[in-house]
Amino acid sequence: MANINTSDCSHIVNTELDLPGTTCEECGVTSPTRVCLSCGHIGCCETTNGHALAHSRASGHPVIRELPISERSFTWCYDCNAYLK
Repeated sequence: MANINTSDCSHIVNTELDLPGTTCEECGVTSPTRVCLSCGHIGCCETTNGHALAHSRASGHPVIRELPISERSFTWCYDCNAYLK
């Protein structure tokens, strides 16, 4: 898995998201979850039920952020197949 600079990812959007929580909208899993940086959808990781990836494929929104958001949480682009730094 690659690491690329955020500036090198053409899929990143600059949005301010108001997160109501960290629970997967489809199955209710509370961890590990990811937020879509395009629309704020919260889905679970592929290690659980994969709803974050399913949302990305269905919506065309490729960039997610690990929840809860902190200085250590990662940002991932499915289209670039890379962590953004």
